[in-house]
This record gives sequence, C-alpha cells and structure tokens, in this order.
Amino acid sequence: MTRRYSERLTDDQRADLTHKLGNLLLLNHRKNAQANNYDYATKKGKYFKTSTGSAVFALTTQVLGYSEWTPEAIEARQEQLTGLLAKEWKLI
Repeated sequence: MTRRYSERLTDDQRADLTHKLGNLLLLNHRKNAQANNYDYATKKGKYFKTSTGSAVFALTTQVLGYSEWTPEAIEARQEQLTGLLAKEWKLI
C-alpha cells in the first residue's frame, strides 16, 4: 500500500490490510529483499525486472493491472483470490 494511503489509516486498519491475502505476493527471497519498503511504483519495477521480462510467479503479475496499491485494490484482489480458492477447493 502506498504511504499516502497508509498514513490515513488507523493502526488496526493498516494491520488488517497488511496481512490480507490480497496484499501478499509470491516472491523469491532476492526479489523481496530488493523491494524492501519502497513505494508501490518502485516495488513494481523491482518485482517484475527479470532476464525474461516477467515475474517468476503468475499470480504476482496480477498487481501490474493496478496503477496504485490502495485499500480498495487490496480488497479487490482479496475477493478475486478467495473466490478462486473457494472454487478450486469446491467450497462454493
């Protein structure tokens, strides 16, 4: 989540969004360390710069569709991922 949005949230709201499935990305250790606590635009560059030009994990590329990483973007991705999991695991 961008600092601009993060600063507007309460500690509880920030903690809730931080640990949501929709906010998590599959990254190898090196990519995760490269991005550290940078802003969203910088992280996107770090996550997706590879020798082949694409992210290692297909699910990670979903975030390219978001121009900003906002609470609404996190919630939308949360709904998408939990829906896919529920369908795959035949929970619905």
